[in-house]
Amino acid sequence: VDFAGSLVVHTTGGLTALIAAAVLGPRKGRFYYDDDGRRCANDFPGHSVALKVLGVLILWFGWYGFNTGSVYYITNKNQALLAQNAAVNTTLAAA
Repeated sequence: VDFAGSLVVHTTGGLTALIAAAVLGPRKGRFYYDDDGRRCANDFPGHSVALKVLGVLILWFGWYGFNTGSVYYITNKNQALLAQNAAVNTTLAAA
């Protein structure tokens, strides 16, 4: 079952990213040609680890709201258990 149109959303985003990457091409300075005329890739330095961690934490926090909020409302014990199960699965999925 496609929940909340995720197939359409992810297909559209992926196809758009693929087309944009094909149109834009590689980053400047990404490739060079060696003495034999072969195309080689330059190594790029790493990026900020602190910003990577911050991004992961922001996404993880958002997933709690989305996954447990998918219950819509809690009016009985079964719906509360469903929301709890979603929160536990979200926590374990990051492990």
